[in-house]
Amino acid sequence: MSNTPLPILVIGGTGMLGKPVVEQLIRDGRSVRLLARSPLKAKALFGETVEIVAGDYEDMPSLLLATQGCAGVHISIKGGPKAVDFERADHLGVQQIAKAAKQNGVPRVSLISAYAVSKEKADTPESIAKLRGEAALKESGLPTTILRCSWVMESLPLFVQGSSISLIGSQKHPLHWVAADDLARMVARCFADDATLNKELSIYGPEAWTMEQAMEVYRDLAAPGMKISKYSCRMLGLMGAVTFNEEWKGMATLMEHYERWGEDGSSEEANRLLGAPKITLRQWCERHRG
Repeated sequence: MSNTPLPILVIGGTGMLGKPVVEQLIRDGRSVRLLARSPLKAKALFGETVEIVAGDYEDMPSLLLATQGCAGVHISIKGGPKAVDFERADHLGVQQIAKAAKQNGVPRVSLISAYAVSKEKADTPESIAKLRGEAALKESGLPTTILRCSWVMESLPLFVQGSSISLIGSQKHPLHWVAADDLARMVARCFADDATLNKELSIYGPEAWTMEQAMEVYRDLAAPGMKISKYSCRMLGLMGAVTFNEEWKGMATLMEHYERWGEDGSSEEANRLLGAPKITLRQWCERHRG
């Protein structure tokens, strides 16, 4: 009988939030498997440290192959910018993964979600699709951990356009920004403690900053010389419609959602079970200068 430990399958492991999870699991001594559309990209990132299965979450044969003999599955996928893309990834993709994992008897699954996902807040294509995806995972009967995260610090550079940082909408809610490395550590902990099973956990960072405040810190410490340019959601949406830019239209809808909804719930249980996030925004920005 082989003593080789069963792998944890990471779906979305080459992405902004998935890659740190893979790296953390490796540091923890876990065996890791990736489902990758581009095996060459995955191999370039991780070399021989991971097992790679070619395929994606829309292809059931590759999903069944990837989920076979796993100690667990971590889902870190994201759709958009069109409504049909959110539905395909955040709902139907999660549902498909759950079916494959269930068929292969996978003992646990974790899912990255967002803090503004609930029946009351399901007012955009993304939030609706994420809520449906969470429901599909729960309905599968698989032991699950859903991590509802606040904004991640790694998203700040995505707002940079040329020599400016775009602040979209009236973003007045204080947000507990969390670093991807802290999130990855917490995800990895989910696969080491049965107390995390069948939980919906709020993941909030150590400090609260409005989006404008966070952008100011990012500018001052990591992107000196940049200015913060403000746009209304309506303006960006109109620009997207006129130029047929789906990214702009989707971003306008997304930021309207976050204009309406701030954080709620408590991160106390997540911090107790997974260890509280420690990386501050200033520390993260210092590490990501230029």
